[in-house]
Amino acid sequence: MAADMKPPDTPSPTRVRLLAALLLAPLAWLVQMLIAETLAAQSCYPGGEPLPAPVVPWLRPALMAISAVCFIAGASGSLIAWRNLRRVGAKNRSTLSDVPQTKLALAGFLGRVAAMCSALFMFALVATDVALAIVSPCRWW
Repeated sequence: MAADMKPPDTPSPTRVRLLAALLLAPLAWLVQMLIAETLAAQSCYPGGEPLPAPVVPWLRPALMAISAVCFIAGASGSLIAWRNLRRVGAKNRSTLSDVPQTKLALAGFLGRVAAMCSALFMFALVATDVALAIVSPCRWW
């Protein structure tokens, strides 16, 4: 009976998980922007002259592949962030936790910041993907 009352032992988030949750989505968006803009600029505006079509025929598939990889990286960062929040919440509810309260408070704060940051940058990744689907890379924005 007493064993049924004990909360499940969930591990607290590690520093690596907290760092991954905090940085994966923003870095995915940054990589997407840097690579996509560089590829589009070099294939659509070589020498500063705008072209009606890209120099390389594989530009659109390459941009879509980069966007897909960056979206998966950002989504995994968001998933890690939400899992960290759940783990910290479970540790906070557990009165038998062996983790110091200051460490839990810091992990909770970083988890909330990572979740908000991931959500914001996932919105930016989706908005960039929608823009890529609607506007040709060689057109004026």
